[in-house]
Amino acid sequence: MYQHKLQNQLQARIIIQPDTQCWEWQGQISNSGRGRIMIQSEDGTTRTVSAEDASYLAFIGAIPAKTLVKQSCGNRLCINPEHLDLMELP
Repeated sequence: MYQHKLQNQLQARIIIQPDTQCWEWQGQISNSGRGRIMIQSEDGTTRTVSAEDASYLAFIGAIPAKTLVKQSCGNRLCINPEHLDLMELP
């Protein structure tokens, strides 16, 4: 249920680009040019995360420790789960 609610929340704030299939984030944008969103965890706590992290959590699953979610398409506002990859931190 948590993931379904988050999926709906994310999909309400995107525009799909027909040429790239990028899901461009239309919500709040950080100073670094990335989307961000406040989410509520299953335990009821809220936190602000990047839109790409929220999309990964909603459509794919947990983000392992010491990894970053990156867009394979190069579009900082893209949250299409098919364009998201994990990058290990050193």
